Amino acid sequence: MTDEGLPHVDWQMAEAWIKQQAESERAEMSAAELHRAIAAAWLDELRDALPTDSRRWRTAQVEGVAPLEGRVGPRTAATADRALRVIGEALREIRGDPGGNPIPPIGIVALTTHEEYYSFIARFYDDEGEYATSGGMYIRSTAEEFPVLAIAAQADFALEQTVAHELTHHTLTPDGPGQGYLPMWAEEGLAQMMEEHVTRISHFHFDQEILERHRDLWPEIGLDRFATGESFHSPEGEAQELSYNLAEALTRSLASTRRKDFFAFLRACRNEGQDHDLAAREHLGGTVQQVAERMYERAK
Repeated sequence: MTDEGLPHVDWQMAEAWIKQQAESERAEMSAAELHRAIAAAWLDELRDALPTDSRRWRTAQVEGVAPLEGRVGPRTAATADRALRVIGEALREIRGDPGGNPIPPIGIVALTTHEEYYSFIARFYDDEGEYATSGGMYIRSTAEEFPVLAIAAQADFALEQTVAHELTHHTLTPDGPGQGYLPMWAEEGLAQMMEEHVTRISHFHFDQEILERHRDLWPEIGLDRFATGESFHSPEGEAQELSYNLAEALTRSLASTRRKDFFAFLRACRNEGQDHDLAAREHLGGTVQQVAERMYERAK
C-alpha cells in the first residue's frame, strides 16, 4: 500500500502468506526468515521511492535505509551495531544473555528532511489529535509488523543518542508468550540511560531548579499522568520535558540504591506480564507516585 507517496506493508496479509509458505512441504525458509525477507523487499521499495537518493545496508540484526551522500548512513550503521551490543549486555538482567537470546532484527530508516520523516511516520498516527514533535520513532504497532526505527536524521548532532534510545525500546519489547510491556516511565528512563552507555556522553541534569519545577508541575497535573504514561505524549513542552527528566531521575535512583528490587520489578512487568501497580507494590514498596514522592523528599 502507499501512504503519503511512500510504500508500506499490510502485515496482516503478509503474515497470512508467511504462514502458508512456511507450512508448505517444500518450504526452504522459516517463518522468521520470510518475515525479514518481506521487510527487506519493502525497504528496497522505500529506498527507491524517497525523494533523497538513498542506500540500503544489511547486517546480522539490521535492515537499513539511509541517505546515499554524506556521513549519516555510515554513522547510523556503526552506531546501531555498537548500541545493540552495549544495550544487550547492559539489560541482560531483564532479557537474559544476548548470546542465548539475541535482540531480534530491526529495520532502521534514516530520513534527511522533515518532509520525508513526517511523511513516513504519518501512517502510524491517528488523523486527528495533537502530537509532540520527535527526532526518532520506534514503530511496531502489531505483533505481525517487522519493527522499524525511523530517524529524523537532519538533526545529525543527536543521531547517536536517537539510535541508542530507540533501540532500547526495541530491546525491551516483549518477545515471548505471556510477556508484557514495561511502564512507560521505566522504559523511557532506561532508554535515556542507554544513550549515555552507548555514546559515553551524559545529558542528565537534576539540580535544585529542576527539582522546583517538578514540585510546581506535578501537584497541578497529577503524578498519575506520569505513572500511566499520558504526560509523555503531552504537546505542552514542560509536561513532556519533565516527564522524561523524572523518568530518568527515578530510574537512575532505583538502579543505584535498590538495584535488586528494581530489576525484579522490571522482570515482573516484562517477563511475567504482571500488572504494573501490583509489581510496584511488591518489589518497590508502593505505587510509582509514592516512590517518586519519596525521591523528592530525599532530594531536599
